[in-house]
Amino acid sequence: MLKLFIPIGVSLALISGCKNTSPQDNNLDAGSVASSIEKNRTTLSEARLYLGDPAFVMVTEDGKKIAGFNLVNKAFTEDFSNNIIKGTISFGQKSTLIPKMTKNVFLELDDNNVVTNYKFAGAAWVEKKYFFIKNEARITLDLDEILNKNEFTAEYIYNKHQKLLAQNKNDKELNENSSTFVNCEYKCQLYKNANDLYGTLYKLPSDSSQNLPGQNN
Repeated sequence: MLKLFIPIGVSLALISGCKNTSPQDNNLDAGSVASSIEKNRTTLSEARLYLGDPAFVMVTEDGKKIAGFNLVNKAFTEDFSNNIIKGTISFGQKSTLIPKMTKNVFLELDDNNVVTNYKFAGAAWVEKKYFFIKNEARITLDLDEILNKNEFTAEYIYNKHQKLLAQNKNDKELNENSSTFVNCEYKCQLYKNANDLYGTLYKLPSDSSQNLPGQNN
C-alpha cells in the first residue's frame, strides 16, 4: 500500500497564515522535565501525564519519530515606546511592543514509543502594533535562557537580535527569517524550532496515525 507523507513545511505554511494570539501558557518548567522523563524507560503515554498532549507526532526523513510539546507560551507586559529601541522605526510615533516567548521540548521515540532522548528549544520575538500588527526580531533561545530566564523585554530581544545579525551579517537566511515574520505565532514557532533541530518532518502514514498517541486532531 502506498503511504502518504506530508512535509512539515505544508503545516507551517498553514499555521503561519493564521495568527493565533492566545498565550496558551502551559506553565511547565523546562528544568523539571529531566526529573520526569527517564531515557529508555519513560513511554510517550507516561510523558503525556506530565506534559499533556503533544502538538504533533511526526517522523524525520530517516524515520526517527519525534513528539513535540509546548512547555511555556507567554506574552509579556505591553511596552508603549517611542521606538528608540534598536530595530524599530515608527517615524517618531508611539507604538505598542509586546515581547513573546515559547519554550518547547521534543521527545525522540523508538518503535515502542519509549523516549530515547529529548531536546529543548525556544524562541522569543516582539509583536509590534503600529497601524498594523507584525512580529519581528525573532531570537533563538540558548539552553540557559530556556532553563533559567522567565521574563523577556522588547529591549532584551532587540539587543540580542541586533548582535546576532552583526555576528552573522553574511548569513542571508538568518537575516530573512529572523527579522520579520508577520503571522508566525506560538504553534508556528514550535514547528520552526522542530525544523531547526531535525530538518523536514513528515506526518505519520495516514493508515496508522490513529493508532499512535497524540494523533487525535
